[in-house]
Amino acid sequence: MTLRQDGDPLEQAAHWFATLVDEEATEADRRQWRRWLRDDPANRRAWARVEAFDRRFREVPAAPARHALGAAGRTRRRVLGGLAGLALVPVGWTLSRALPGSPGGADIRTAVGDVKEVPLPGGGRLWLNTDTAVNLDHAQGRRRISLLAGEAHIRTGADGRPLDVRTPFGRLTPLGTEFTVRIGEKNARVAVTAGRVAVTSGPGDEPLGIVAPGEAMTFHEGGVIARSPHSPGLDGWVKGVLIADEQPLGAFLDNLARYRHGVVRYDERAAALTLVGAFPLHDTDRILDVLEASLPVRVSRLTPWWVEVEGL
Repeated sequence: MTLRQDGDPLEQAAHWFATLVDEEATEADRRQWRRWLRDDPANRRAWARVEAFDRRFREVPAAPARHALGAAGRTRRRVLGGLAGLALVPVGWTLSRALPGSPGGADIRTAVGDVKEVPLPGGGRLWLNTDTAVNLDHAQGRRRISLLAGEAHIRTGADGRPLDVRTPFGRLTPLGTEFTVRIGEKNARVAVTAGRVAVTSGPGDEPLGIVAPGEAMTFHEGGVIARSPHSPGLDGWVKGVLIADEQPLGAFLDNLARYRHGVVRYDERAAALTLVGAFPLHDTDRILDVLEASLPVRVSRLTPWWVEVEGL
């Protein structure tokens, strides 16, 4: 990770924490972090503050965390080699990517916090959620969308050619449809608003089933993991809002963290609260302010990259 040499040491320390707790952190990252610590006493003081801020959550029982943490694939609960004395067992916390970016070579991508709308040939529309990357292939009569990372919402148009949507875990064939597909580390989820979507997976494109309006399917290469109802409110991000309908605050914060850089943490009391409302995504700090004003929680910011939400 490259940091500005004249940057705020406290913000740099939060950046380093966010980098090192990522499962993709390398030994080279840790060596660079140790050099950063050695370079300046101010860096060591800033790191000590980050450790102290984290220590407040050390004594919270770990068991509720498994219930509170979301399935976004960004939760980290392991002790990291090279971080002496830093044992991470919070009730709930979500790590957004330390730096914006998506798989290299993507035709279209969004940074963390951005949502983009793209017209498709034949009158369809494509929306890319935060931290998303897609490739488009419309050559030689094909219509293909390859989702490489993140989440996309697709509305098919009047074009008579079939649309082929690829994910790392399987292929989707929409049948006059509006739907959302999101990929995680180990599976993908498709949710249908209108029309139907046929899902296939595996080397032989084995059929996994049809997803109807109001339904969702989570799947991977081995088959269907689960089917569940789908609420159109979950696609509020397409219109720039996060919608909570009697949603646990912990789950809401897991989702909100996808639109921010750094760490968002919460304790057991905060996670159990119930939230109702629609929250504009253009200012996630404002959302945190509204939560503090309307719920019995305290929002603490060590830096813009490090937020903790405590139930009162």
